[in-house]
Amino acid sequence: MTKSKQPTIAITGASGFLGTDLLNFFVNKGWNVVALVRDQNKLKTNKNIEYRAYDITKPVSNSTLKDVDYLVHAAYVKLDKQHPDAMEINISGAKNLLKAAKTAALSKIVFISTMSAHEDAISVYGRQKLEIERLFLESKNATVLRCGLIVGNGGIVREMAGFMKSKHAVPLVGGGNQPLQIISVYDLVEIISNVLERSLTGRFVAANPKVYSYRSFYQALAAELRVNVLFVPLPYGVLEGIFKFAELFHIPLGVGDDNLKGLKMLKSMPSKKDMKLIGVNPINLEKALAKSSIRVSK
Repeated sequence: MTKSKQPTIAITGASGFLGTDLLNFFVNKGWNVVALVRDQNKLKTNKNIEYRAYDITKPVSNSTLKDVDYLVHAAYVKLDKQHPDAMEINISGAKNLLKAAKTAALSKIVFISTMSAHEDAISVYGRQKLEIERLFLESKNATVLRCGLIVGNGGIVREMAGFMKSKHAVPLVGGGNQPLQIISVYDLVEIISNVLERSLTGRFVAANPKVYSYRSFYQALAAELRVNVLFVPLPYGVLEGIFKFAELFHIPLGVGDDNLKGLKMLKSMPSKKDMKLIGVNPINLEKALAKSSIRVSK
C-alpha cells in the first residue's frame, strides 16, 4: 500500500459488521488503512487496505502496529461452548494490544465498548467490557465509546430481521420493557473519526439520546421490514428454565443465559452532551433503519 501524508489507522475486528464499515469509511476518507484480521490472505479484497495478521488469543508482534498512528479495537471473542473462557481471552487480548500500542507509540487508541458495561453488570459480556474500559482509560491517549445498539445492515439487527421474516414472531423477555438506545453505524463511524481528529480522550456514550423500549424497537423493525409479527411475552424465569434444559441436554439455541443477564441489567445513559462535544447529531431509530436498507431472505 502506498504511503501518504494521511494518517494510518489500524482496526481490529476488521472483518466484522462495524469493522467492515470502518474500513470503507477511512479508505474513502483517503487514510492509510490497516485491517487486523486472523487470516490476512483470505480477506485481501481491497487493494487500498493493508491486511495484517492479528489473533486476539495471542501476543501481538512488533510488526502488527508498525507505522500506525491510530488504533480502533472492535474485536472480541463471544462467550459460547467453544470459548467458555471468553472473558479471560478478551481481557488478556486487550492487555496484549495495549502493550503493543505503547511500544509503537500510537497517537490515539479507541475501544468500542457497550452500554451493557456498568458497575451493576452481571453478564460476562458487560463485565468484560467494563474491565477492558478500565485498562484503556489507564492510557492518557485513549477513548472509550459506550455504544448503544448499533443499527445497520449487519450485526444483531440484521439477525433479528431475519428471525422476524422467517418466524413472524418475537419473544418479549420480561414484557419487552427494557430501556434501549441506538446508534446508526453511519453515525458511529463519524463519531470515531471525530474523536480521532479532535484528540478527545476519556469515556463517552455513543448513542441517540432517545430511550426506546425493546418492544418499540421490534415494532419499528417490523414496520421497516413490512412484516406482521406476533409478540410473545416470556417471563425471565421461563427463559432461565429453557436455558438450563438446553444446557443439560446439549441443545444449541444461539443465545444463552449471559444474554438474559444482559437484558435484565440494561440501563439508559445520558448521551446528548457527549454527542454535542464530539460533533455528531445521531439520527433516530426509524431513520437509522430506513438508511440501513436491511435485506434478508425469508
